[in-house]
Amino acid sequence: MTQSALIQGGAGGLGRALVNRILQSNQFDHVFVTARDIRKIDSNDPRVIPVELDLRTDQSISDAAAFIASYIDKLHLVVTTAGILQDESLGLKPEKKLADLNRSNLETVFSVNCFGPFLWYAALGRMIRHCDPITVATLSARVASIGDNRLGGWHSYRASKTAQNMLTKNLSLELSRTNPNAVVVGLHPGTVDTDLSKPFQAGVDPDRLFTPEQSAGYLWDVLNRLTPEQTGQVIAWDGQTITP
Repeated sequence: MTQSALIQGGAGGLGRALVNRILQSNQFDHVFVTARDIRKIDSNDPRVIPVELDLRTDQSISDAAAFIASYIDKLHLVVTTAGILQDESLGLKPEKKLADLNRSNLETVFSVNCFGPFLWYAALGRMIRHCDPITVATLSARVASIGDNRLGGWHSYRASKTAQNMLTKNLSLELSRTNPNAVVVGLHPGTVDTDLSKPFQAGVDPDRLFTPEQSAGYLWDVLNRLTPEQTGQVIAWDGQTITP
């Protein structure tokens, strides 16, 4: 049976490292890799099919889903790496206090971290709604845990990822009604040495600051050990379940 994987955000950092892990596994015949600029998708592997996608626009989501559907009927692994914490060009940075909130930044962070991934899954439609084994994973974060929140702050990022986790749970319940082999999870990759985390690495234990390749290796191990009983959960890089 032909197996197909889809990695959103595979042009650099953790996304690219995950693509490499997937290719090395030789488990998939097609590996769809999305980027806003497909020229940045660095792979000559014939299994890789570049897909132009900007999760911030409905038309791009619709066009990308239609493009993938022209190749295959079913996806068996879907990983979404979308995430924004800060953007200097937008004047966006994690809020330290409630007074730092503004509507524009909230909308931007929610659009990337929450709205985009699940509008994307909605657009994929029948490609994820089948009875074959399928895993749908969205990068989440430990700071999205309400029970684990002891510091406050980072309002937009925390809230957007918490909302993402709720949509993960909802999708897991919806797919499980017709497909007991479906696994839908959030994944916490740890602190990865990427542009997203660079301004916040000073206090991180060097042993817990992962290269993209390290984190991708941990996440790939987690993905390969997931069972349907774990659907709806948020799983950390070390395989531990994160309290909602």
